Amino acid sequence: MVSLPENSTELKAILGQLDKALLDKALEWARKAYKTILAETDKALAEHRAAGMQIEHLRDVWYQTCLGPVKIQRRQYREGKSYRYLLDEMMGMNKRSHVTNGVQVLALDLASMMPYRRSADVLRKTSAIDITHQTIWRLVAKVADPYLKKTEQELKWFHATGEIPASDGKQVARLMVEADGVMLSLQREKERKTEVKLGIAYEGWESVGKDRYKTVNKTIFAAITGGETFWSGMSLKLQRRYDLSSVGETIVGGDGANWVKEGARYINGQFQLDRYHLNKELTAALGRDKETKGKVWQACLCGDVETGLRIMAAVMKQAKGEQAQRIAKAYHYLRNNSYGIEDYRMKLGEEGKGLRRTGAMEGNVDKLVVRRMKNQGMSWSIKGIRRLLCVRLLVLEGKLTSWLSDKNPATPQLNLPKKKVHRIVTRLSAQEPDAWLQAGLPVLYGPNASRPWVNVLRTITETPNL
Repeated sequence: MVSLPENSTELKAILGQLDKALLDKALEWARKAYKTILAETDKALAEHRAAGMQIEHLRDVWYQTCLGPVKIQRRQYREGKSYRYLLDEMMGMNKRSHVTNGVQVLALDLASMMPYRRSADVLRKTSAIDITHQTIWRLVAKVADPYLKKTEQELKWFHATGEIPASDGKQVARLMVEADGVMLSLQREKERKTEVKLGIAYEGWESVGKDRYKTVNKTIFAAITGGETFWSGMSLKLQRRYDLSSVGETIVGGDGANWVKEGARYINGQFQLDRYHLNKELTAALGRDKETKGKVWQACLCGDVETGLRIMAAVMKQAKGEQAQRIAKAYHYLRNNSYGIEDYRMKLGEEGKGLRRTGAMEGNVDKLVVRRMKNQGMSWSIKGIRRLLCVRLLVLEGKLTSWLSDKNPATPQLNLPKKKVHRIVTRLSAQEPDAWLQAGLPVLYGPNASRPWVNVLRTITETPNL
């Protein structure tokens, strides 16, 4: 029983929780309406079920919804030797999971950005959704596994037949592709670490502020696999979007790793050593010798790698100890990547002035993998990495909702007559949720009616003249 406030201080405390109290009341009404709608739907499904389906029982189940947990009573059917719940099938649920698509989208969106425990905690504190971190973990597996299996089957078919999948056929003059790898710690695996290979493709850049740009129409691909399989998957994904035969030029940027350079050959692109890694190697080798570094840098930009190597060789002869080793390392780095050092824009003349260097990969590695899956003492199973990467890319590419719908399509036998559907929706939507809002407040007319805090309540509850 809630006691009435005796003074303005107590009233202030009550008003401080008023928004939450009203929300709880609104959610309570919404849960009742939700339960009624599903009960009507289940009844309609029973009336229009397929021949041969026998009703066995009425069974209760808790649906996890955006409105909070709702206890639903639905009919169990027997069809031959199997048992079914038509309402569950209509809702896209299976026997072991009764979580609505709305909850799945919210939970998976959070899980793609923060740890599972933290995701469950945020949902609990900011909404009526109350699910455990184990449930979120299972949701990730439930959504990712069919998608990964589908992708693997498509890739095997592509390798076996060489058949190009259906494509949007988009035509572009130039496609920028970048790739890099990031090491993640493992647990309960033979190896201590594994490399996640990540690739992006985009059509160009768009200015979003002073000296700030974003990539245009970015495509993302990630996998834990060998270089050739990675590029097969990447090219397959690009094939679905572009008419690759019409692409005039493909630039493949990377850090000089062999699998990246092999990718340039695989997709018939021009390899470009990105400037971030080039600068990193030269800085590690030459340190504070900015003059020498500047000369080597300019030679590389112009494609005169031999001049850069001669400068490095001369400096290496004068160096000793660890410094000599660092310079030697940078020297071999330049030589091994010599054919990808020249700035690709140099060959384009005037056209190249409107383009930017490669280098978007570093920021994408951080945003797509490192922030969620590295540091903070995190370690993973390989299966766990693949699942979370899959969900993360579905979220980032805006495909999660459509995949949930595709994965759980309504069974054909669940079709209902249009008039029946309209009647359910129309009748229930006509019920106004304001009956509880129209309840009276006895305190406004009782023995305390003249108290100051009652006057405040009276002012709040009065309907303004509009």
